[in-house]
Amino acid sequence: MFNTSKRRLLKTLVGAAVLGATATASGQSNANVIKVVVPFVAGGITDQVARGVLDRVSKSLALTVVIENRPGAGSRIGSETVMRADPDGTTLLFTNPSYTILPITDTAVKYDPVKALMPVALVGTYGLPVVVSTRLPVNTLGEFIAHARKNPGKLSYGSAGMGSGAHFLGEFFQSLTGTEMVHVPYKSTSAAIIDVAGGVLDLTFDATAKSYADAGKVKIIAVTGDHRDPRLPNVPTAAESGLKDFVLGSWLGVFAPVGTPTPVLERLNKAVNAALADPGLIKQMEGLGITADNGTPSALANAVQQDMVLYRRIATDARLTFKE
Repeated sequence: MFNTSKRRLLKTLVGAAVLGATATASGQSNANVIKVVVPFVAGGITDQVARGVLDRVSKSLALTVVIENRPGAGSRIGSETVMRADPDGTTLLFTNPSYTILPITDTAVKYDPVKALMPVALVGTYGLPVVVSTRLPVNTLGEFIAHARKNPGKLSYGSAGMGSGAHFLGEFFQSLTGTEMVHVPYKSTSAAIIDVAGGVLDLTFDATAKSYADAGKVKIIAVTGDHRDPRLPNVPTAAESGLKDFVLGSWLGVFAPVGTPTPVLERLNKAVNAALADPGLIKQMEGLGITADNGTPSALANAVQQDMVLYRRIATDARLTFKE
């Protein structure tokens, strides 16, 4: 009889074979292919970095790595696809904090981000530029806060919709500064920044703001991460500007299904770390405002845990409610 221990052993052997180790397993038609699910449309920041990292991982492991874009339901479709996959190293997830936020904003999502997948590697971190309209009489974060306090309820901020990262940032900002602004949800932050550039909207948080700032259409007064944006070396973090607790950055990371054997996880992590040491990839990521990380699983696990605590606190403090 094929018992549980034998099945577990076979999965370990299959995973090792997939990743080029010495063990082999028969009957695996996709033994030389790793599928990486990106739960967003092609072309976005997460997708661009995924392709840069995974192209190098493919060469390092001498395996074919196929990226499958599975957008929908706020990243739920792609994430849950990987959760259901066999834990043999052939199916991975490349994602961002939406993985952590979704269970907070969608009551239909029942997974626990800490337990639902296994962290493989933290790829990079980045803060979002704090972007304001040029029509406002402010040039620093402190000046914007003072202006907002003098005009309660008269300023507006835009996000990519209820429960999006920019929505949480806007509510977090108001909570920390004692300001009151009107939230304007858009379908994307790219739509929001167009209205900031047009003087229709006062504030947003958007990673693509540099081109607008370079053209003189918006002002970038701070970044939300714990370090400066490599594209914007002269723009201080919010903490450097005096708002020390306004630190809410984003991350990119690789996850595997629960039960993936430790040797497989270690080999994948090693391949990702090798990619992150590539000067070409570092330059590509910096061009997107992202700082390459050290790639450890524990760093990714900590990022998920910290996000869960902070986003839940923001939702509670702002009394945010989300429809099922």
